[in-house]
Formats: sequence, structure tokens, C-alpha cells
Amino acid sequence: MQKNGLDFIKYEIKDDLETLFVPVILNFKDTIDHIIKHNLSVSRFGDGEFTLMQGGKICFQDQDKKLTKRLKEILTSPQNPGFLIGLPYSMCHSTSGKDEYTKSYDRMFWGKNTDYILSLIDKNKVYADTGFTILPDSKEKYDYIKQIWKDKDITIICGERVFKNINHNVFECAKSIDYIYAPTVNAFSVYDDILAKAKTIDKNRLVIIILGPSATVLAYDLSNAGYQALDMGHIAKSYDTFCKNHEITPEFLKKFFDKD
Repeated sequence: MQKNGLDFIKYEIKDDLETLFVPVILNFKDTIDHIIKHNLSVSRFGDGEFTLMQGGKICFQDQDKKLTKRLKEILTSPQNPGFLIGLPYSMCHSTSGKDEYTKSYDRMFWGKNTDYILSLIDKNKVYADTGFTILPDSKEKYDYIKQIWKDKDITIICGERVFKNINHNVFECAKSIDYIYAPTVNAFSVYDDILAKAKTIDKNRLVIIILGPSATVLAYDLSNAGYQALDMGHIAKSYDTFCKNHEITPEFLKKFFDKD
């Protein structure tokens, strides 16, 4: 049987695989283990942050040149033993086991943006999994996450509407909870005020930040100021969704990731 040029693609793929750089991104469990064991702060980078870094905007944050600069500064910052940067585990791993909507989105977004991201990151760094806060699918996983703040004094910095429709609070196992509220939309426009308020928090308290891309910057700045600060993304909505047993459909996901 006559062969054609497509038969040789397997050799090209083999050569590509031998030179392929895959960043070290901890999985769900290892990310949490590292945070707990070393009292780490975490700033997470996801599709929203990478969209902003390339001049775009997202539903709850307009393009802001200063924010773009800060995000790039943090992503390219030197290794810090007390601080982890989160990258999406799905960026360089198989979509096996995911629903078709998520598979399609991951392939589209990360296929388009991975080269840009890899050009900025450090091949010698270990990264957290950005997705450890987004829609874990079992009680066991949420129980594992809760170990981070269980029986601790915590302060949550969040948008003023984040907890408005939440009936099941993932942070209820904390010893005590204080709240500092910020704008739900375009929080970075008042970032200096948010940072000033955050720096009045007792450093013995764990700081949890739920504030979109502003949380990425705030966790980094607070870590440098001597706090343990965690950018926890959609964790509050994720846990409430799980407890309410919502069906995870494409329509639901679009609403879930919209502004509060």
C-alpha cells in the first residue's frame, strides 16, 4: 500500500515530545499539602488574568495598564519560598475525564495562549494548580481544602456581593471570620485603598481573598508584607454550588463565571 506524507507525522511528534517543556504544576492534593505544610501564600493565574495581560478585558474587570504590568511582574517574579504562583493544571495536561464543554474551552483557550504563557514562566519553578479552588467534585475534596483555614482566625477580602446568594459557607469551620468588602466590579480601580485596609489586619490572621484579578496582585503584595494571603478565586460559589447539588451544564457555567 502506498504511503503518504501523513505517515511521517508520528516522527515529527516524537521529535517535538523530546524537546517539549512542560512546567511543573502541582496537582489538586499536592497544592493544598504545600500550602498547609509551608504556610504559603498563593496568587492564581487563570484565563482572566492572561486575557488582561494581553490587552483584553473580562466581565468584572476592565483593561487597566497598571494591572497588566503588575500581573506580568508577579508571574515573572523570582522564586520565593513563602509564595506560590498558580497556573492551570489543565494548560499542559490531558482533558481526559472532563465534560465536553470544558474540554472544548480548554483546547480553545490554552491552545491559543500556552505559547505566550510559557514564554514568561520559569522552567525551574514549581507552580500551584490554579484550578484547585474551582468546582471540586466531591465532599472529600472540599474537606481537604477546608484544612487550610479550619480552626484558624481568618479575614476574607471580597466583593460586596460575593456572599449575597450563598447559603453554604465553605469558611464556617474557621475559628473566627472578619470581612473586608471591596467593589465587585473593577476592584483594581481602588486597589491602593484595598491594600491599605488589608495592611491593618493582624498578621496572625490568615487572609483569604476573593476579588478576581485584584486578588492575584493583593496576595502577592500581602505576602511580601509578612502575611499569609491566599487568592481563593471562586471557592465560595463553588462550595455553595456543590452543596446545592446544581447540575453543571454549559449554561450554568456561563452564569457561574459571570460577575456577581
